[in-house]
Amino acid sequence: MEAPMMHDQPRRSGNWTVPDHVPAELVRFLDFRTGLSSCPHAQVAEFHKGPSVFYSPLSHQDRGGEGKGAWVLTRAEDIRKMLQQTDIFSSAEPRSYAMGESWKLIPLEVDPPEHALFRAPLNALLSPGRINGLEPRMRTMAAELIDAIKDEHECEFIRSFGEQMPVRIFLELMGMSDHELKKFRSWADMIVHDRHKRGQAMAEVKAFLAEQITEHRANPREGTLVTEALGFKAGDRPFTDEEVMGTVFLLFIGGLDTVVSSLSYHFRYLAEHPEDQQRLRQNPEMIPDAVEELFRAFPVVTTGRVVSQDTEMFGVLMKKGDMVAGSTLLSTSDPEEFENPEIIDLTRSPNRHNAFSFGPHRCLGSHLARREVQVAIDEWLKRIPEFRVRPGTKFETLGGGVMGMKELPLVW
Repeated sequence: MEAPMMHDQPRRSGNWTVPDHVPAELVRFLDFRTGLSSCPHAQVAEFHKGPSVFYSPLSHQDRGGEGKGAWVLTRAEDIRKMLQQTDIFSSAEPRSYAMGESWKLIPLEVDPPEHALFRAPLNALLSPGRINGLEPRMRTMAAELIDAIKDEHECEFIRSFGEQMPVRIFLELMGMSDHELKKFRSWADMIVHDRHKRGQAMAEVKAFLAEQITEHRANPREGTLVTEALGFKAGDRPFTDEEVMGTVFLLFIGGLDTVVSSLSYHFRYLAEHPEDQQRLRQNPEMIPDAVEELFRAFPVVTTGRVVSQDTEMFGVLMKKGDMVAGSTLLSTSDPEEFENPEIIDLTRSPNRHNAFSFGPHRCLGSHLARREVQVAIDEWLKRIPEFRVRPGTKFETLGGGVMGMKELPLVW
């Protein structure tokens, strides 16, 4: 799909506005949620055929109100530069504006140098050492879920496995019960994919987490992320109640959606490419490198930053208050960064993708996500024979800050 040109449109139409400092020839429409095809990664990659930066009248994140547009960077090098220059491209504008409040997700919505004070105590939460200790539990849970469906010879992958394994593991880490998993996932879907219900969902999650924090404060549960967050310090002072809430909120939402979406796209690829299924069955030692390539080929996150001062960068004038989108879907498909990015090579090396972002806000849960996907593929291939997508399936994409799909029906 050729990236649509919009320079013949008026400066204002409907509920969107193009600021006066945006050249008309750089206006395109891409909010990572509207008009997406069943293959969104290939569709978004088409924007590499146009300018390296353009302006979309709508953003995937309408912080402070619907109708705010965003600059969209397409080159991996520019996206890295934007993510690393936190003095110009700020994360500090809270998503809680969507519910009429101003508390921040910690440490995502705090800029350096203050950011380091909040990130330091969080680093140990999901460190490689801690993830190593979790692997036996991951394998047990994956095996149980697969054994429960293998004799059915079919499943809807996302409901039966894709959301069950990572979400249950994360809720265990949080010290929360998984009996309300469906409700938790509904909240995540609204916050990430539905701009109209985002504020309502955030308010409900906040109320739920406030109860959890109160419970853990009264009855600490050693080894759980909520109890640990209650003991965090920013430098030499304890986190405030609002900062504990912001930390737990970020961990909660981050654990409910991104790995589910990644698993969905990875397993869809394997279902559509039996030759690569077979390679991994015969050579399970390839799985870690294969997972890195699948993360590169099917990243799911689009981040947003707010320009904190007028600046000329990436060949355009950006004004204070402008939103800038840095999408992993664009950076990992950049032909200037990767040779033949449209080809999925499970042995690709080097593979310097940014599926987990760059800079100080690099994904806190990257080690957990990698290990969960590696274990899921390994245990699935051990137990399920050659599988494929159910014939006649029409995929529905869920867009927004995290790209996903509604269903993935598999048969074997």
